[in-house]
Amino acid sequence: MIGIALVAAALSTVVNAWGDQTINWKNTTGTSSETFPTDVGVLGDAAIGQSPFNAQYDRFSSDKVELVYAIDMRHKPKNADQDQATTDDIYKNLGTYTPWRPADGLFPETEAHRMMPEHCEVKQVHILHRNGATYPEDAPNEGLPKLMKKLVKGIRDNQIHPKNELSFLNNWDYKLGQALLVHQGAQELFDSGVKHYYDYAKLLTDHKKPVVRTTSHSSMLDSARYWTLGFFGWDAPDKVNLEVLLDADRQNNTLEPAKACENAYKHSKGDDLVSEWQNVYLQDARHRLQRSLDGYSLSVSDVSQFMSLCAYETVGFGFSNFCHLFTKEEWEGFQYQSDLQQQGNEGFMSPTAKARGLGWVQEFLRRVTKKPFKGPVASKNMTIDNNETYFPLNQPVYADFTRDSVITNILTAFGFTQFAKPLKGNKLDSSRTFRSNKVVPFASRIVFEILDCHKGEGKGEYVRVKVNDAVLPLGHDQGCKESKDGLCQLNDFVQHLESCVDTYDFDGACCNNEA
Repeated sequence: MIGIALVAAALSTVVNAWGDQTINWKNTTGTSSETFPTDVGVLGDAAIGQSPFNAQYDRFSSDKVELVYAIDMRHKPKNADQDQATTDDIYKNLGTYTPWRPADGLFPETEAHRMMPEHCEVKQVHILHRNGATYPEDAPNEGLPKLMKKLVKGIRDNQIHPKNELSFLNNWDYKLGQALLVHQGAQELFDSGVKHYYDYAKLLTDHKKPVVRTTSHSSMLDSARYWTLGFFGWDAPDKVNLEVLLDADRQNNTLEPAKACENAYKHSKGDDLVSEWQNVYLQDARHRLQRSLDGYSLSVSDVSQFMSLCAYETVGFGFSNFCHLFTKEEWEGFQYQSDLQQQGNEGFMSPTAKARGLGWVQEFLRRVTKKPFKGPVASKNMTIDNNETYFPLNQPVYADFTRDSVITNILTAFGFTQFAKPLKGNKLDSSRTFRSNKVVPFASRIVFEILDCHKGEGKGEYVRVKVNDAVLPLGHDQGCKESKDGLCQLNDFVQHLESCVDTYDFDGACCNNEA
């Protein structure tokens, strides 16, 4: 585990620049006198939260010790004994807010083939990584903080009266910060860096200072810093070039492509599906909790925010009294809600998802084939991408840091139809493969391994894709021959991907008002 002083020192770098949206064009990547500036501004709106004090306030009594993370994940759902529920029924069903774990069970057909085939050797790896756990991004007068501060004020003014299972609200306050990487997120990224060091460090034996890319958003920047700390050690700044791309409106950036796509969120299919689903799965919880709250009329959206608080308080403070308010079935419903939002707004059900993910796919093809870029500019910054100082083509290890929505965009643009099944908002689809807790949890990572294989007729270059350590079963929809080990001949994969890219209409999807 990372030392507290080390974590505090690193996280403090963002504390002095909350809400900094200023762009100093003389100090950005590509314009600064420093080749790889890291303090480029545009950190995004952020605020620090209350410091945890679990030794004093965590009243959970149990003979089960938390072994995975420092945060307390020992709560069980409501009616746990009756429903034969475990702690996993909460903490593995938090959707995109789920603390990272390997994606066990995501692709059962390839689980026996996670080990590298004996006749193959890794020659290059491309890592697409999400930020670690954060505070909620909602501003103080929006969403979750707005609701909870309204409740707190009503309780203090003696107008709202919690009782029974909500009685803890009488002594509760909303103390979460905004958007910053929390210590749980720092641990997730540090641990990931260590894991990837053990997996791939030998590839960098004869390579000096690889470029690692991230965005200027504070949680993304700090995530990249912690990952490099885990991979390269305390002197990481001397061993890696950290490239910070601006997360600003109308700035091309493949790690934040929505800023280059005007229509990105004009279509909110996911939000509509979520509203429909909340009215299905949260009615019982709303009626139950309403009996414990006089003076305020709860909506299903309010109840969903309570469930979000379980996730955010757990990673922000170390535990939450909101977690045990809900049943196993309700937590499964919360997970499905997250899946609907991701698929509808960021995935195969969104009309702009492929266009938003296109730029990174083009960059992947350029890195793998060394061929010039083809197709639309999309979200690429061509000034940066045509400069091999900032976009090198000879690295054995690439690592890019972005957010969950962008990873879903990119998986969609790759045409990974394993995640393409349409979802409905009136009934939980238990057969779905896209599960956001396993595909884009906090600190998720998609890894593309380029392999040299030397056996029989299959001799040559191959690609293998891992989604949080689960091997993606590449198949016909990716131009590949079916293979039990998930391997695909690289040339087949690339040719098919290039043909797909040729069909993507970025301008039509992102810039056409009638799209």
